[in-house]
Amino acid sequence: MKLLQILMLVSLCLALPQCAALTKSVKVTPAAPPQIAQPSDELLKKCNLPVDLGDGPLAQERLEKLWITDRSSLIKCYRRNLALVDFILDRDGRLTAVQTARPR
Repeated sequence: MKLLQILMLVSLCLALPQCAALTKSVKVTPAAPPQIAQPSDELLKKCNLPVDLGDGPLAQERLEKLWITDRSSLIKCYRRNLALVDFILDRDGRLTAVQTARPR
């Protein structure tokens, strides 16, 4: 009887390492850190400076054309800056999972 117990104990000791060798280990790879998107170069362009009027007097027609040019540049710059603000708020909202609306 004692011999049978010893044989069972030895066979158990021999079987346990075999079971360990048959189990597959799962390799866990860490999640990649979030990638911060960069705004396009179009959104980062500097705004046009106002037109230089010079020192001399200007005719009404010339002054109006310069004013229209300045106004057009100002509106383009304003829209570009709003698009940049929207891009940054959207990007940061995706990283933090908190959507932030642009102040009106």
